[in-house]
Amino acid sequence: MGWSATVTGSFTPVEMEVDLHGMRVHDAIPTIEEHLLKCHDARLHIARFNHGHGTGVLKQVTRETLAAHKLVARHYPASYGDGGDGVTIAELDYGGHRAYNRRANNSIVPKALPRK
Repeated sequence: MGWSATVTGSFTPVEMEVDLHGMRVHDAIPTIEEHLLKCHDARLHIARFNHGHGTGVLKQVTRETLAAHKLVARHYPASYGDGGDGVTIAELDYGGHRAYNRRANNSIVPKALPRK
């Protein structure tokens, strides 16, 4: 009799990135919104949307949807090594609270814990 892993809680892992390649606009919008809700519920700070370059329709729809969504603080294209303009990154908003600071070069630094 060997060891076997069991799930003890209701924890479900959440992927940070969703792939929108090959989707139509009417399929992509609900997928984007569902992914944002999953990432927000999992308390992730960013969500990635891989829409590719193609004709640019998915890129445009993704960025318009993110710009109008209440859970998104801001969104921007990924850096060159992370997919460039074919990937959009959304920073999630938790009521004005962010667990990180931004430096002048746009790198993310964790906030210091308050002293007791």
